[in-house]
Amino acid sequence: MYTRRTLVSLFAGVWIGALLVADWNPIAATALANDWLVEVVLSPFNAKFLLLILFMGAGAAFIYRSGGVLALERWVADHVNTARDSQLLTWALGVFLFFDSYTSTIVTGNATRDLARRNETSTEMHSYVLDSTTSPVTTFGPISNWIGFQVSMIVVGFEAIDATAGDYGVTPFELFIRSIPWNVYCFMAFFMVGLIAFTQRFYGPMLNAEWRSRAEGKPLRDDATPLSDVSSDVGEPSEANPRLANFFLPLVALIVVGIVSLWWLGGGADPGVSLAESFEETDVALGLLYGAFAFMVTGFAGAVGFRTMDVEEASETMVDGFETMVIAAAIIVLAWGIGHAAEQVGTADYVVDLLVSGGVPAGVLPILIFLAAMLVSFTTGTSWGTMSILTPLAIPLGLELGGIELLPVLLGVLFGGAIWGDHCSPISDTTVMSSIFAGADHIDHVNTQVPFALTAAGVTLGVLGLYAAGVRQITLLFPLAVALTVVAVFALNRIDARRKGLPEVMPTAAEIDAADAVGDGTETKGGAGVEGSYALVSPVAAGALVVVVAYLIFLAGFFALGGGA
Repeated sequence: MYTRRTLVSLFAGVWIGALLVADWNPIAATALANDWLVEVVLSPFNAKFLLLILFMGAGAAFIYRSGGVLALERWVADHVNTARDSQLLTWALGVFLFFDSYTSTIVTGNATRDLARRNETSTEMHSYVLDSTTSPVTTFGPISNWIGFQVSMIVVGFEAIDATAGDYGVTPFELFIRSIPWNVYCFMAFFMVGLIAFTQRFYGPMLNAEWRSRAEGKPLRDDATPLSDVSSDVGEPSEANPRLANFFLPLVALIVVGIVSLWWLGGGADPGVSLAESFEETDVALGLLYGAFAFMVTGFAGAVGFRTMDVEEASETMVDGFETMVIAAAIIVLAWGIGHAAEQVGTADYVVDLLVSGGVPAGVLPILIFLAAMLVSFTTGTSWGTMSILTPLAIPLGLELGGIELLPVLLGVLFGGAIWGDHCSPISDTTVMSSIFAGADHIDHVNTQVPFALTAAGVTLGVLGLYAAGVRQITLLFPLAVALTVVAVFALNRIDARRKGLPEVMPTAAEIDAADAVGDGTETKGGAGVEGSYALVSPVAAGALVVVVAYLIFLAGFFALGGGA
């Protein structure tokens, strides 16, 4: 029901824009709104993108239904022995599946849900790890359908002033790449998940939830109402010959074909074209489409080739995968429609004139854009819709107040603010899906995630405050953001744990039981006086670190090749 509200809100935005253009004639406005939606769908870039997300859904369905996820779960089960292990595994898997937040949530949630419950992780923590890993990671890709959408919004932003990025000596893709380091909120939100899971230092309602799960054996709060599991959308995983190859091979195909296609479409095979130039000039939507097609076809071939399903079942799985992306496709089309409506109404010109005449300093603009993105995303429940509303405003504003060099900063904070709203809004589709696939009470998920999201947002605002004060080097601001995040997590954990009389480092259920058995509990809550003790490096922790570091190196390389260096 939450996604339906989002769709209604988005269409209402398109219709109101049409109503203004149609001189308040509701019938003409309805016809015009539909014409606009058809127009944005017929755009070559957008048409490729819609096919891309359908192929992504089908590929993810094959990974799950062919037994690839089941094989992965069995492979790692013997190494996951604590709540910390299950949380770090979920985090690493969410990073590994960086191509789409929807499919990553579905696959990661289903692969780790039973392991999380078996090791006393609360459903609140499990849904938080899912939500605050998948959305941030897919936002900066580097091979994801989010990239295609964000690049399309940058194109729309220049169209709002009847210009192109090429008029300013850049490409939309290059601007996106250069915005990645400035997406401070997403990096800190993603980093906090790993930090909290590794250190087992919780605060806010999550501290209570994790204590309840381990001390009382209750992954769900009494009287909680978990959202239904919709894994039936793609069927149950096949028990017939589940293979790890069915999990890894489609992902390898996606990455390799996607990167090679981006290189080739950018003229990388032509004489005199450097690797960096090819990525700057590439057709992003088509390159990602080729990768997604390879993802789907490899999944199909693996499912049939390893005899986990016959051709008829594989064909049904493909269609089921398409269906999982219907809501996403509807949101995207309506988000494009809102961007087009804002262009037709002239919203960008009005806001630019207002802020320029008000004398807003260029250094303060990133703070204003970040706060605006947070507000719009929270109230509408859609990060894509927020990007479609604000990107056509941010680009003209940035060009007017600070020039082309300000745009990467504005785009980074805009994308980050949009994700913050996703994390905190109870009507956000990705937040609802995280609750579903963790089996969590939805409101409990939102309530426990908000303090962590506010922490990352607070750090981001602190960094942007320094930017406004004249510190413009991201090489200084980014490490500072990481340090502030670590200090904030440890300080808030210590204050809240002492206030509640609970351990700062959450112990395992076995440690709590052992403390109760020997009477070591020093608090009224049994073993609450026992601090958790974990090996610095466990197999799962080491594996998670390898995955995350490899991903960051991959992202850094993509940043350099795409013109960000």
